[in-house]
Amino acid sequence: MPRYARPANSEYAEDPIKTLGNVMNASVIGYLRQNPAQTRAEIAEELQLPKMSVANALETLMEAGLIIADPPRDVALRGQRVRYSVDDLQVTEMIMRLNQVLGEI
Repeated sequence: MPRYARPANSEYAEDPIKTLGNVMNASVIGYLRQNPAQTRAEIAEELQLPKMSVANALETLMEAGLIIADPPRDVALRGQRVRYSVDDLQVTEMIMRLNQVLGEI
């Protein structure tokens, strides 16, 4: 099986590129930065996207540590509205990592 060529710092860049290099994820982060504490339905309506697409993006962003759920989903009761906000410190850190790989810093 062929091997893919990978630069020396590719592991450092992989998470930012995978997470921020997706239009859906970037749109959700951008919207939540300007409009914190929004529900999945509010995000979907404002961005004119299907709720499941937004749910998938939120899941990816939470796994990456870029989004905070209130209340946390593991303690939210069924039917309870969960509000999402951006963890600005984590997003800034990920952007800085990408900038370092691009040679901007």
